[in-house]
Amino acid sequence: MSTPLKIYFVQMTSRIEVDANLAWVGQQVAQAASSGAELVVLPEMFAQMGGLDPRPMAAEERNFDGPVGSVIRTLAQQYGLWIVAGTVPVLTALDSRPRARCHLVNNHGEVVGHYDKMHLFDALVGDQQGVYKESNNYSPGSSVVTLNSPWGALGLAVCYDLRFPELFRQLNDAGAELVIVPSAFTYKTGQAHWEVLCRARAIENGYFIAAVNQCGQHDPRRRTWGHSLLVDPWGEIQDLGAEPCGQLLVVEFDRVAAVRQQLPVNQHRRLD
Repeated sequence: MSTPLKIYFVQMTSRIEVDANLAWVGQQVAQAASSGAELVVLPEMFAQMGGLDPRPMAAEERNFDGPVGSVIRTLAQQYGLWIVAGTVPVLTALDSRPRARCHLVNNHGEVVGHYDKMHLFDALVGDQQGVYKESNNYSPGSSVVTLNSPWGALGLAVCYDLRFPELFRQLNDAGAELVIVPSAFTYKTGQAHWEVLCRARAIENGYFIAAVNQCGQHDPRRRTWGHSLLVDPWGEIQDLGAEPCGQLLVVEFDRVAAVRQQLPVNQHRRLD
């Protein structure tokens, strides 16, 4: 029998002020600890959302020990919690533009590993923002990532990645039974596609999806959908709604084996 995992979802409305965003994260991590959580998940761009050039922050967070990383690592150590730290911009030696990097930090405040967002959101959504051109400021990652944890292999993906099922199939092949998806899904696309994409990725792979989204109005032009979801391998959901909040949800890993026995799609695949 597999040990359940208690995850604390942090759904928030990040804005341009880094200190205010990190203060709210700190409050939520404290609540997570008091609720008995083992892992905290923060959304994409938890530390800052806004029109600023990401390169200054990216230069300070090369090793996730700048003004953002040091806070997250201290919180993890202080409260004895693992943290999936959404995304922050990070400059590497490989690219002229930063990568949007999701870090996994263990309960000792150590960085276990990271995933660089692979699919960049260049889209004409038709909302108040209009055109999104993430590739103007970011370089894409190139590696599919699962990371070892006390609960087995954790898969990582970010936001727009949800539209690319081949990534989630590779995470399946790598042994993930839980894929964590920090996101900042827009209100318009979220209303239309968020739930169905999260459920499809869980159902077609027979594993859990923990998709933690930004919510609300971030500035006059940018609004996100919220409705962070825990989706089980059968496609059943738990939904956090539209407002900023934190909530403890439990991943019952035995559910993965049970559903895969009922629907052994991994054994029935005909195409690689």
